[in-house]
Amino acid sequence: MKKCPECGNPSYDGAPVCGNCGYKFPKPKVKVPVQEDIFEDRPIINKNENEESTIDIIKENKIVIGTILLITLIVIGIIIATGPSSDMTKNVNGTNKYSDANFTFSYPSAWKEINGSDELHSGAIFFEGSNNTRIEYYNSTSDLSSISELNTQRASSAQGSNAKINTIQPIQINGQNASNVILENSNGNFTRYVSLLNNGKIYVFKIDGKTMNDVTSNEIESVLKTVKY
Repeated sequence: MKKCPECGNPSYDGAPVCGNCGYKFPKPKVKVPVQEDIFEDRPIINKNENEESTIDIIKENKIVIGTILLITLIVIGIIIATGPSSDMTKNVNGTNKYSDANFTFSYPSAWKEINGSDELHSGAIFFEGSNNTRIEYYNSTSDLSSISELNTQRASSAQGSNAKINTIQPIQINGQNASNVILENSNGNFTRYVSLLNNGKIYVFKIDGKTMNDVTSNEIESVLKTVKY
């Protein structure tokens, strides 16, 4: 119940006017509910004590995870180090190794692989050694049956190019028969052919240098000693 402020007559709470004097009661203020703030803090929901958090799981399995990561890094390192299949592999003793089917040899890491061309042997590789010595390696099929025949063929080829034969002899490389031919070219430079014959294949090192010492240096001889096939 409420009372009229003019005459004091009692009226019910929802009456718009006083039934005695006609006084108009003011409209009651409607209380608007406070809108919920979407950014207000929410109560933290505690997980079941038996449930492990992701961080706890990682902590408990860090040894296993660490091992997996280590193995992954090692595998990636090996892939990067080896790269795609290649005939060139680097050793830790300052030399590189070249493999050609069953034929291999090692050469100083100081040798630079250079661009070169050989019309008769498209798969030849070229290096630059000490004193600007140029070393070419290639292989090809052959119907020759002996080192003697190989030397004869090399001598005939030299005569056709107006080169003087300085040396022509059979030698052995790691117990295998080989041919050693040294030519003095018309320009005064020297070319040495070291050839190995095996199972219908001829493996050849062609060394070009300014002097005889360049093509017969200890550096060249050390490479020839590493030949295996």
